[in-house]
Amino acid sequence: MLDVSSCKLSFGGVKAVDDVSLRVEPGSITGLIGTNGAGKTTLFNVISGFLKADAGSIRFMDRDITARDPSEIAKLGILRTFQTPVGFPRMTVMENMLVFSRHDRDRRSSPFSPARVPAETLEAASAILADFGLYQKRDVWAEDLSAPDLKMLEFARAMMAGPVLLMLDEPAAGVNPALIESLASRIRALRDQGVSFLLVDHNLKFVCNVCDRIFAMADGRIIAEGTPDEVIADQKVLELYIGKSAKTDLQ
Repeated sequence: MLDVSSCKLSFGGVKAVDDVSLRVEPGSITGLIGTNGAGKTTLFNVISGFLKADAGSIRFMDRDITARDPSEIAKLGILRTFQTPVGFPRMTVMENMLVFSRHDRDRRSSPFSPARVPAETLEAASAILADFGLYQKRDVWAEDLSAPDLKMLEFARAMMAGPVLLMLDEPAAGVNPALIESLASRIRALRDQGVSFLLVDHNLKFVCNVCDRIFAMADGRIIAEGTPDEVIADQKVLELYIGKSAKTDLQ
C-alpha cells in the first residue's frame, strides 16, 4: 500500500531522514519506534507532504506522491494525526467532525453547522464520536476538552474523512493507562474494517501489542524491522536506544 524508498532529508548538516525505506502492507498495523530525535516525526511529515524529501520516492497504491501537497495526499486517502492535537478550538466537537466530512455542502456557507449538512453525515459523525467516547461532548467547544479527549477527537476527526491509510503520531501519549487497551482494540477494529495504519509511539508495550510489524529508527536510519518480538530482541535496538531492560519491561 505504501512504499517509501531511499528517502533522505537533511536540515543543514543533520541527516534527519537518512536513506529510509519501509513498506506498509494493506490491512496491516505497522509501527515506527525510536528515541526522541530518531527521525520518526520527520519521516511522517515527509510521507504526508508537510516536508519535501531531498531524495528518494514515496508511492501510495502505485501512485507517486513524493512531491504532492498535503491536501492532495489526504484526498488520496492518507490521513494523519499530530503529536499535539490540532483543530478548531472555537468550534464544537461536532463542528470539528463536520469540517472533515466529505459531504457536498455549500462551500459558500462557511459555518460547519449541523443544520447545514445531510442527516446521514450527522449520523456518521455521531457514530464515530460514540465509538471514541465523545458523543456526550458533541456540543462542547474543543478548547474546553481535556488533553486525552482532544487526542481522541483528533483520531475521530481523521476517521470522518474516510482514510485508507491512517498515520497516528503518538496516539497513546497522554491517554490514561487504563484506556490503552481500549485504544488498541479500537485500532484493531478499524483495521478489520479496512483501514491500514502506520503509527509512532513511545509506549513500547502498546506498540508491540497492537502492531503486526515494526520498524526501528535511530539517527535518521532504519536499524531493524520485523515482528514486534524480532525487533525488541534485536541487539542494535537494545543497545542503541531502547535500553537493555526493554525486553524485561515488555513482559
